[in-house]
Parts: sequence; structure tokens; C-alpha cells
Amino acid sequence: MKKIIATIVALIFSTSAYAVELSNLSVGASLNHGIYGADGKEENFDHLGVLGKTTKKDGAAFVDSYATLFVELAFTDVVSLGVSYAPDAISTPTNINDDEGGTDDITVKADFNDLTTVYLLAKSPIGIYGKVGYSQMDIDVQSTNAGTYADPGTTDGMEIALGYEHEAADGVSIRAEIAYHDFEDVKADNGKSSNVDANKITITNMQGATGRISLVKSF
Repeated sequence: MKKIIATIVALIFSTSAYAVELSNLSVGASLNHGIYGADGKEENFDHLGVLGKTTKKDGAAFVDSYATLFVELAFTDVVSLGVSYAPDAISTPTNINDDEGGTDDITVKADFNDLTTVYLLAKSPIGIYGKVGYSQMDIDVQSTNAGTYADPGTTDGMEIALGYEHEAADGVSIRAEIAYHDFEDVKADNGKSSNVDANKITITNMQGATGRISLVKSF
């Protein structure tokens, strides 16, 4: 899927059919602060492959702050195509299953890496704008006392945002926006076959809301 995003960006930004002039480009950086939530289910199987315990946690949420970088190509004064990238991970807190007792507690956390969004931005003459985008990120699951979880890989999602842009001097602008995110369900397990000594995690209803402040330079 990352190849698809890279191909779209390359076609729009660099082909002769869409020759990019410097005057059409904007670059920027954003500070994001978001709250994210999902429903989780963990299934624990014993040495005979029998499901011994199911733990559910609905509406689990966490907050994190992270930076993104972006570049935009303006087709008109109103419509732009952009791509944003988060160089740092978005990290969940560590979840501890203390029913195992003592040093055998099972702990699980996840890092969301390489969050990339391709989006269309439509701006009004008064500075209010809307965005709709397609997002991807890699999920890295880290655990203790549960075997080695295979990473779920890449998950896809969508983003919609509403914001306001204030134009300052010399092509510099400041943006403030709020965004909503929704991602596909993901699964992870500790690699045990036939459910023997297996631990399986299923995450559904992955959603989030982000507030961001951006500094933009237009050429």
C-alpha cells in the first residue's frame, strides 16, 4: 500500500503532464495532539489449545502528541493536493494483564509508525478550509510473557478535517484545525499454531480526533 501512495505522489508532483512550478508549492510542519480509542479483545489459549480466557476492553483511549511534515501542490487558488508524514511513532500506553500474577504478567503496547496521509484541501476566500484524506500506518506490537507477537503490518484509514488559515507576511501562514480519523480493524497473535499456548488480540473501531497547529510556507 505504501507503494500506491508513493506512486500517486510521484505522478502528481513530478510527471511532465503535471509539471510543478515552485509558485504552486507549499511546505509546512504541524504539531498534533490527539485522542485515540478502540475496542480490544484478547484471547488466551492453554497448552491443550482450549480457550481459557477472553478479555475485552471497549472504548479504551489514550492521548499522544506528535509532529508531521507536509507538502502541498495547488491546482487552483481553492484546491490543493497534499501529503503529510509523521516521522515519529504514535505510542499507546502499556496494557498489563495482572491476572497472570507477579513476574508472569503479560504486557502489550503498540507503536503506530510512518503515518502517511494523502489528502485534498479545499479553501474558502475567508480562510476556512476542509480536508479529506487517505491514511496508512504500520503497527508494531511489543509484548512480554506472551511469546512474540507478529506485527499486524499496515492498516488503512481515512481522515477528514476542518480548519482556518491566517495569512501572515512573506508567504507564511498559520493554520489551526481539528481532524477525525478512522482505521481498519487489525489482529495480532504470538505465532502459536493450533491455538496451543496462543494469545490473540483483535482491535476494532479504531478512531481518533486530533487538534493541530501548522506553520506553512507558500512559494
